Amino acid sequence: MNWIYRGRCWKVGDNIGVDGDLMPLRFAMQRETDPDVLRPYFMEGYDPEMQKQVAPGDILVAGKRFAQGNPHIQGLIGIQANGLGLVVESIPHSSFRMAVNAGLPFLPRCPGVTAACENGDNLEVDFASGLFRNLTHETEIQYDPLPSKLLETIALGGWKPMVARRVAEARARQ
Repeated sequence: MNWIYRGRCWKVGDNIGVDGDLMPLRFAMQRETDPDVLRPYFMEGYDPEMQKQVAPGDILVAGKRFAQGNPHIQGLIGIQANGLGLVVESIPHSSFRMAVNAGLPFLPRCPGVTAACENGDNLEVDFASGLFRNLTHETEIQYDPLPSKLLETIALGGWKPMVARRVAEARARQ
């Protein structure tokens, strides 16, 4: 897996809700988890034009309490399905788990990151090392990356491939 993302900054503020802002609630109620179905609805409630403009490798930079609300995975799958990485000032514990389960590369505790960039800046983020670089302003900040076990789950594509691998390993030991 390539842990280095290089692309445009898509900056959003504090308190982005997982239901409504990040993804329409109806997909959580339907228990939809197909990335192809969810991809076009990413950020529909916050900015319905954003999904049409993002490109794989772009980086979503968010403020405090990103993906707050009920712990639904659909919005985080939507970010991953669009090929974006995520850097946040803070994220609730339940959404942290859902981001790992979705196989989404992210940096979860990045104080000051929203002040370090603007929409459209060129960014480079190494999610394995935690290095955040603003190429437009020639600045960099070092954040703590996720622990190696969580990076391993993300590299496999999230919880489903991780469970499948563990089941296969258990069967091989029998």
